[in-house]
Amino acid sequence: MFYSARFFFITVCLVILSLSSVAWGETLTIEGAVSQALGENPQLKAKESMLDAAKARIGIARSLEDPMIGVEFYDVPINTTDIKQGMETNYSIIQKIPFPSKLITQGTVAKKMYEAEKSSYEMGRIDIIVQTEHAFHELYFLERSFKINQELQGLFRKLVASEEGRYTTGDKTSQDFLKAKVELDKLQSEAALLEAKKIQAKAMLNILRHRNPGEEINLAELPRHDHPFPSYEEFEKKVLEGHPELKAAQSSVEAQKANLSLARQQAVLPDIQARFTYAQRPNLIDAWTAEGMINIPFFWGKNRKVIKEAQAMKKVAENELLNVQNERLATIKETYARFESSKKSYDLFRGKVLSHATLALKSSEATYETGKEDFLSLIDSARGFKEAKLGTLEAFVEYHKAITHLKLAVGEDFMNEWMK
Repeated sequence: MFYSARFFFITVCLVILSLSSVAWGETLTIEGAVSQALGENPQLKAKESMLDAAKARIGIARSLEDPMIGVEFYDVPINTTDIKQGMETNYSIIQKIPFPSKLITQGTVAKKMYEAEKSSYEMGRIDIIVQTEHAFHELYFLERSFKINQELQGLFRKLVASEEGRYTTGDKTSQDFLKAKVELDKLQSEAALLEAKKIQAKAMLNILRHRNPGEEINLAELPRHDHPFPSYEEFEKKVLEGHPELKAAQSSVEAQKANLSLARQQAVLPDIQARFTYAQRPNLIDAWTAEGMINIPFFWGKNRKVIKEAQAMKKVAENELLNVQNERLATIKETYARFESSKKSYDLFRGKVLSHATLALKSSEATYETGKEDFLSLIDSARGFKEAKLGTLEAFVEYHKAITHLKLAVGEDFMNEWMK
């Protein structure tokens, strides 16, 4: 019995350890990071609640005001508090009823405002996608830069060791040895800065995913994105047809149009107040009273000023729509130009700069070993290799950032639709 329990305990511990090792071994893709952020980000959840509130306001706008009920103790003698000695007791219910078309129009205003809020929520989702992808890009760049730094440190350690050997045997002066040592020290200093920046970038990515800022992250590689992209004209069409900010502005215009219609109705169409009273009379037969009243909306002229206000707000919304449209078109033009520039830069670094710098370094190493080239030339080649390596990484990440900026400019994660 004791051995069976111990065997069971050991088995459970092994299972837990194996599951923990699997969890630590999991890698976070950029798609996974975005999915987690969309599902857990508190900022987006707040926008969801605001959307629910806007939807609830549609029903509120279409509803009647609460009825009022009351009781009246009529003609009770002044010398008593006994209500039974009064002439009668009146029980009343009062209901205000707006002109029917007003309720419909109020509902239309609320519905259009809900649609504007819905478009704002869609834009909020895009913002979270962009923030998360940029945080992923930043951490990816820093981690890969650190890895390149370690590779370059290995290269310069080899050069330092080589020059140190020659220096101690008297084949060289200390100058070449010190040059290599200075370059190595620079790399070590850069590595320390990269480590600090990695902590900050990791915290930002975790916060967007609603995780502990210090939680460890094992990043997957970024996709290559070598496939063709849509043309500028297609992106522009996409912006005009469905950018959330444009849709929100259009919904605001429609809401203000409905609000103007409501103001005009308020100026001419009366509202009704209905009242029903049941009277209990101790010495007489009970009786009832019905009453109907309407307001005179055009009597004081107040509603004419409300119409002017609604007309002004409609013009504001229309001008804001034009402004948003111009801004979105300018943004997509600028962003697409940046995208094309970053793609060309990445292709150039990947196809030529890095390969040329690698060949130059290998050639310098070979000629230096034979004594045909001085150490300064070798150092220059190593520096060129370092710049090419980091430049290629930076161009690759900037290319990805440009794609993410396109998503923000279009107002949609078009990769899901167009990049299948």
